[in-house]
Amino acid sequence: MARPAPRPGTPRPRRTLLLFLALVVALYGLLVGVDLNHDDGAVWKPRLGLDLQGGTRITLQAEASSGDVTPEKLREARDIIDQRVNATGVSEAEVTTQGGNQVIIEIPGERRGNIVDQVGKTAQLRFRLVWAQAQGATGQPLDDAARAKAEKAVSAVDWTKLSLDQMIAAETDSPATLPKQYSDGVAALQQLAAGFQCSPDGNQVEDVPSRPLVTCDPTNGQVFVLSPSVIEGSQVKKAEQVYDSQRSQWVVSIAMRDSGSKVFDAVTTALTPQQKSFAIVLDGEVLSAPTSQAVIRNGQSQIQGSFTSTSSKALANQLTYGALPLTFKVNGVSVEGPSLAGSQLQAGLLAGGVGLVLVMGYLLLYYRGLGLVAIGSLLMAAAVSYAMVLLLGQSLGFTLTLPGIAGLIVAIGITADSFIVLFERIRDEVRDGKSLRLAVESGWDRARRTILAADGVSLLAAVILFIFAIGVVRGFAFALGLTTIIDVIVVFLFTKPLMSLLASTTFFGKGHKLSGFDAAHLGIGERAVDQSGPARTRTGGRA
Repeated sequence: MARPAPRPGTPRPRRTLLLFLALVVALYGLLVGVDLNHDDGAVWKPRLGLDLQGGTRITLQAEASSGDVTPEKLREARDIIDQRVNATGVSEAEVTTQGGNQVIIEIPGERRGNIVDQVGKTAQLRFRLVWAQAQGATGQPLDDAARAKAEKAVSAVDWTKLSLDQMIAAETDSPATLPKQYSDGVAALQQLAAGFQCSPDGNQVEDVPSRPLVTCDPTNGQVFVLSPSVIEGSQVKKAEQVYDSQRSQWVVSIAMRDSGSKVFDAVTTALTPQQKSFAIVLDGEVLSAPTSQAVIRNGQSQIQGSFTSTSSKALANQLTYGALPLTFKVNGVSVEGPSLAGSQLQAGLLAGGVGLVLVMGYLLLYYRGLGLVAIGSLLMAAAVSYAMVLLLGQSLGFTLTLPGIAGLIVAIGITADSFIVLFERIRDEVRDGKSLRLAVESGWDRARRTILAADGVSLLAAVILFIFAIGVVRGFAFALGLTTIIDVIVVFLFTKPLMSLLASTTFFGKGHKLSGFDAAHLGIGERAVDQSGPARTRTGGRA
């Protein structure tokens, strides 16, 4: 005879448990897939923060091109650098101010030269027209006197009176088309370009937005004579790396603000017919000099070049976060050891382990067999949390600092509270006269509201803290929020279905004295827990 179909809404604990276990297996399967692309096995180790494993410490000295270095400008610069270095908010790169004119960046992990270089180039971003270019210097290097004389000739000219149309004509036709009063300045620019020595290690040039600029692209040695700035970096609204599947190459997509969009429209309209270029200049060095291949009327454009995934991401970050209210020079780069000594870290971990053992011991003594359910649920929550920490470390650069570990430990208490709420609700339902199988379902209906409310408050606190905090405090908030969500998943998909199954077993369902549901422990007299009966009379007259 066929079994009747289950009614809608009937719990299916076995199916739920299998779904949860499949999710856990899928998480670790992803880690195995990631590990296949790494030979060192680092995938299975969490990324540790600067306080636990050391890393790179960069000191930037702020200088104002006009006026003083004010606290407001320094805070604004700190925020932009923090977005650039720590764009995800969870990689634990800490950016702070010091002494009224310094920004300190601490990046966990081994020293990475590309990060140091990018941080050192977080000053001024500008878009300029290309008046002339050559592959390296075409003449003898200028001596100091000749260079100073040529630079003085350039600065003596009032370039601010040039219109955008005149600057465009100087590129599409020739710089010789500029009015006569600029001829001495143009000649001086050509002299500087002929003797310019491009260094792949960086070039010190004075980048004044109102004057033309002689500089180079340090990656290929190409020397440029550039117009005064036509668009400032602050006009870049957004830049991101994009993979062009049609051309099978990485490109950088940019969006301009309204004022920058209008200038971009005029520039690309004039440059596109002749396939002329414009230069993107950061800290006086050419980042890229793309050819204008289409008229851009909405401020949306793509920069094409020989980009890799890494270089396109770096350029997008420089375009988005490059314009700072101050200029900076790298005042020092050092490799720091962990600020927490090994003995201190071990002592902290030992204290956490002892605390966890005491909690497990209490659960076993008070809840007996139910304590094993709580411990099993804690272990499953720990397994999911560990997998998520590893996956987020690979995908978002999430690193564990001591505050982050504190967030994980605090969440253990939140998870244990959820189990206790469920167990106590079930025991109350048994005391009120229900059999254990009915008590599990009715107790769950009451307990889940309490669990969701408590976890909702914890999650809201974590979100608010993550939004308004900075530095490693955001790591604490992120870890707390992550493990709070995992708590809900474990209770709903593991603990409650497991309790439904255990209520049907002889050990728990018949109220064995070590199960935590025996009649004497619950105070229900001689009634077996698998049978319904009258509610226990409680102190105060409540039945």
